[in-house]
Amino acid sequence: MATSIAVEMPKFMNTYRLESNKPFQVERVEKILKEVLTEALDNLAYDVEKCPNQAKWASGVIRDRIKAEEYDRYKLVIMVTIGEKRYQDMCCVVRFLWDIERDKYALCVQDNLSVFAAALCFGVYYE
Repeated sequence: MATSIAVEMPKFMNTYRLESNKPFQVERVEKILKEVLTEALDNLAYDVEKCPNQAKWASGVIRDRIKAEEYDRYKLVIMVTIGEKRYQDMCCVVRFLWDIERDKYALCVQDNLSVFAAALCFGVYYE
């Protein structure tokens, strides 16, 4: 009597690919950022309690919409900042190792009469 042995294949095997089948598209991501920020700032006045929750909501919606695009082999880093407009400047600096050929980012800045919002989405290539 012959018995068959079930061999489990590894879930992920190395493909030795150096390029993505569906690369990160900056223009499409910028459109998503603009749509979400416009919705997030609709009739929003600055409130210490409400703005952090609105930024958290916006980053979650952005993450879900960009994940729906199914960019192959990319890790997403999403940052949303909402602050009060009071005649000041803002400087945002982000530093990490960067592959010029494969890593991409998208940026969108929106404002209304009382608040501003900046959304950054980094598509970092993951081998």
